[in-house]
Parts: sequence; C-alpha cells; structure tokens
Amino acid sequence: MEEIHQKIVSKTKTLVVFLFILSFKSSLFSQSFESIKRSDTIYVYFDKDKKKSNREKAITTEKSEFYENYLTYKFDPDPTNTILFISNKYKDRDDLKEGIKNDERIEKKSFLKKNKNIILDIDFFTKNGFLETYLAIYKKTIYLIDKDEIKGRKIKVKQVDISCATCFEE
Repeated sequence: MEEIHQKIVSKTKTLVVFLFILSFKSSLFSQSFESIKRSDTIYVYFDKDKKKSNREKAITTEKSEFYENYLTYKFDPDPTNTILFISNKYKDRDDLKEGIKNDERIEKKSFLKKNKNIILDIDFFTKNGFLETYLAIYKKTIYLIDKDEIKGRKIKVKQVDISCATCFEE
C-alpha cells in the first residue's frame, strides 16, 4: 500500500511541475487578443526563412520614386489565408507629392522584449486565424520588423499597410 501511495505522490508532483512550467512558458511568450485589441499600434515580426513567408520587390517598368523602396511581405500558408504587408517610403502618391514619408526608425534590441505582447508573427496568425487577426488589427498603426534588417543591437522598424487578399472571399 505504501508503494502505491509513493507512486501516486511522485506522479502528482511531476504533473504539478509540468503544469507550472507550461503555464509559465505560455505567459512568457504568448500574446493575447486582449493585449492586441487594447493597443493602437501593432508590430509584425517577419522572417523570410519561416515556411510560407516571402518578401518581394515591386516589379514595374514605371520609373518613379514611389516604387524605389516598395516591398511586399507576405504570409501565405495556403490559398485561403494570405496577408500582405506593404512597405514603402510613401503611403500613396499624394503623400509623395507632399513629401510625407511613412515612419521608419531604429530601435534598440530591448525593444523586442519590451513590446513582446504586441509583436505578431506568422505563427500568431496561423494559431488565431488569419481573418480574425486581420479584423483585430487592420485599423491599427502597423510596423514591420524584418529579421534581415536587424543589425547587431539595432532593429529597423518601419510603418506598413496591411491587406488581406483572401479574407473576404466567399
């Protein structure tokens, strides 16, 4: 009887430790829709090496300052879920004419830790649904952090526009 009691106590302790570690890990690394909804600014972490993520430069025959820095970042895991982030020096041609540039700045690496609750990546979109995430953030100010543009302790953060190519198809 004593041996059975010891096994139960041992398994219970193991289970408690496992649950503690699991809850600690999830609170340390997870964003919630509530923190996303409360924030007026969202950051998207883009890693082109992640599966179904790619970056493309605009291909155009038009010689225009508007297209010089035009990049499209895409999360595209399947034909029904595609989110685009458009990065350009200017939001539109009117801003180009007026000289109003999109915000772009350099932050310290501690910026990532400080803002971890509002930094999304492709895994967040996949886990929470592309349409649901898009609807939660499309009216917010969105900045993109491109992993390839992180140099040492300096992180380039640039304002982008968001588009959902498949969110409203029926």
